[in-house]
Amino acid sequence: MSGKASEQDISQSVLDFVTDGSYPDSELIVASEFPVSILSKELELISKAREQVEAEINFLSRENNFDADGWILQAKQLHADIERSRVTAREIVEQHEKTNPLQLRVEDASAKVDLIETEIAFNQAVASALKEVQGLCGQLDDGRAALGEGRIMPAIEVLEATKEAVKQNSHFANTNVLDILLDNISGLRKDIIEAVQNRWNMLLRIDKTEGKMVVSESTGNSLEETIAALIQLELFSSTRDKFQRDLMTRVLDPILLPAVTGYSHGLRISESSICLEPQSSETSVSELLDRIVSVLGFLRQYLPSSITDSFSDVFIPTLSSKIIESWLSPAIPTELEGLGQFEKILDHVLKFTKDIETLSWHGQEALVSWVNQAPRLWLARRRVDSLDQVRKILAASQGFTQQVERIEVEKVSESDGALLENATSDDWDAGWEEENEHGSKEKRVETKDDEEDVSAWGLEDDDTEDHNTEVKQAAEDDDEGDAWGWGDEDEEQPTDNSESKVEVATKPVNGKGATPHASPREVILKEKYTITDIPNSILSVIRQQVKDSETTSQPTHAHSRVVSSGTGLLALPTLILAMFKATASTFYGLKLQSGQMYLYNDSLYLADQVRNIVEEHQLTRLHPDTEALEKFGKFAYSKEMQTQRTIVTDLLDGAQGFSQCSEQPFLGECENAIGATVDRIRDVFKEWQPILSHSALLQSIGSLVSTVISKMMIEIEDLGDISEPQSQRLVSFCNQVTQLEDLFIPEALDNTERSPMTAVYVRNWLKFQYLINILESSLADIKFLWLEGELGLEFSPEEVVDLVEALFAESDYRRKAIAGIRRASRGQ
Repeated sequence: MSGKASEQDISQSVLDFVTDGSYPDSELIVASEFPVSILSKELELISKAREQVEAEINFLSRENNFDADGWILQAKQLHADIERSRVTAREIVEQHEKTNPLQLRVEDASAKVDLIETEIAFNQAVASALKEVQGLCGQLDDGRAALGEGRIMPAIEVLEATKEAVKQNSHFANTNVLDILLDNISGLRKDIIEAVQNRWNMLLRIDKTEGKMVVSESTGNSLEETIAALIQLELFSSTRDKFQRDLMTRVLDPILLPAVTGYSHGLRISESSICLEPQSSETSVSELLDRIVSVLGFLRQYLPSSITDSFSDVFIPTLSSKIIESWLSPAIPTELEGLGQFEKILDHVLKFTKDIETLSWHGQEALVSWVNQAPRLWLARRRVDSLDQVRKILAASQGFTQQVERIEVEKVSESDGALLENATSDDWDAGWEEENEHGSKEKRVETKDDEEDVSAWGLEDDDTEDHNTEVKQAAEDDDEGDAWGWGDEDEEQPTDNSESKVEVATKPVNGKGATPHASPREVILKEKYTITDIPNSILSVIRQQVKDSETTSQPTHAHSRVVSSGTGLLALPTLILAMFKATASTFYGLKLQSGQMYLYNDSLYLADQVRNIVEEHQLTRLHPDTEALEKFGKFAYSKEMQTQRTIVTDLLDGAQGFSQCSEQPFLGECENAIGATVDRIRDVFKEWQPILSHSALLQSIGSLVSTVISKMMIEIEDLGDISEPQSQRLVSFCNQVTQLEDLFIPEALDNTERSPMTAVYVRNWLKFQYLINILESSLADIKFLWLEGELGLEFSPEEVVDLVEALFAESDYRRKAIAGIRRASRGQ
């Protein structure tokens, strides 16, 4: 049994030899080399053994009588043995060190042997790989030779076999040889693809310049073989798709996509070729469909099924889409006269789908669906056309205007009729002119004398209960707001052009209601205003839809496919009016001066005419549209009024609240502000006068004047202290505004002179006149106007007291006057 003695056994054997002089019994220990690594340990064991022997000697020498010389001799002998052991150990180490170079030479020789064996194996593998490369290159050369002879399929087989062999051979992995082989394979593949493509283009040639397609079948170069080669190369799908695109672009698109509507290129089909005519000619839808059928028949006859069968999935739906978009949709008539021809087109489309099916094509479902949806499509075309007409009407309008007359027949009582006939002779405003020339007592008398005339316009709210009842009833009957514009200024609601005259005609005389038993009589009210050429054009489009809807219900159209959509035409007026409202604001604002006022007139006129159509044809569905159109027009009016109101307010802000208005430079600023404001109102009057009816004009100007004098009164009343020079200047400024009353003269039916009706159209006009009186009157006059006059009808006690305190200095007279005013107000 072979083995190796442990270091511990070797160390113990040496120790036993040194201490006892005994040799090891084991041959394994005797044959073992003494390791250098245990030399220090062995010396340590020997030293311990020595120390132990010395200790025993010392102990024995103390206990017993012994022979010292003998022990010394033994000690010397032991020392000599130890020295011999050291020499022996050194020899063992030296022998061990001499064996290391030999071991290294052995290992080096073994490595060289392994390297030589590896090189031999590598050389054998290289030789084998080179043989395989040589064989593969030979295969590639055979493939190129077959390709040169026109044998494409054998070349493809060689290519695939070579590619598979390279793929399966692991010797080529991560080597330059693999890249070289792959490059050669790729080059052969490109050559094969080029040859196949050339053969495909030779067999199926499309001339892009002439619009010509030729199918040729050469001997030995069949199209089927070419297709098989393309399939083998996984190129058939992309090649077929490219051919389909070229066919569509170069042959069919010139037929289907005309540069001029209704024109298309003709076809010349000869043996195995299709050629387009160079010039387009006028073509009907039927002729176009026949041409497409001829092309499809040619393709089915001369092309293999592997091409045509796949065409149906994309080619026919694309073809159908272009036919619908470029020919069928434009063929939908917008006039009823074209319905007969349209029915023939629908029949021919159905015939076309059957011809496609006969030729074993499929994908024509879109055309069948289009025919089935013809009623809806016709209605949609009418809708688009009618909306486009509205856009064209607005874009093409030159802003031509014309005057129209609105006539209304109103029933009024006998007394109201008499008032309407004699209205021109009333000079109710004369008293105010007298007031500016005489004292307060004369003013009081004149005001009393004219009280009856003023009451005729309903300005005296507290006279009788009957008058209040009539005013309330008039407000309830007028859904569009107060005829005189006395409503909320923030929501300007103009009246219809003649409603203001109705209001005047139905007012009670002298603040009293009409006689209950008086028989009413009819009064014809007329008023002219200006519209553009747009409303009548819009009305013609609306009337056409209504007329065509009635026509389609006649027996002559009973067999038409689209007759079911005839009633749908009645929904188009709503869309037409909505289109007008959506686009009119931009047009009127850009092309017309005072466009919002023209839009107001046009909208009300259009709404009135549509209402007549509704009544004539019983189209109750249009009632909400007429109401919405009226609101739209009144919103335009309100928008314009708000703009003008903002302008005059900004101009009047230049007066800076009339503070220190009697001193420069504030005086100049106040004069400029008042002058600019008055001039602006007159300019607006001149601008709107040819547009609005007279009553609407006076209403709108009255609203602007009311805005101005309301602001002036508020700012004057806010002045804490008004000196006499300031008072005179304020009166001057107010009189400048008062001169605007010449704008409120009603239209004369004869040559008789008519008085201004400012108080009718300016809701706070009377209060403004009283404010002027207060500013230029004495304390006694103001007290008299409050106690004996009608100042209390316009001003509250606190307003009068604030003005008195601002105008007059503190005194007993002022305190007594204020006390009298307050006492009189409490007594009321």
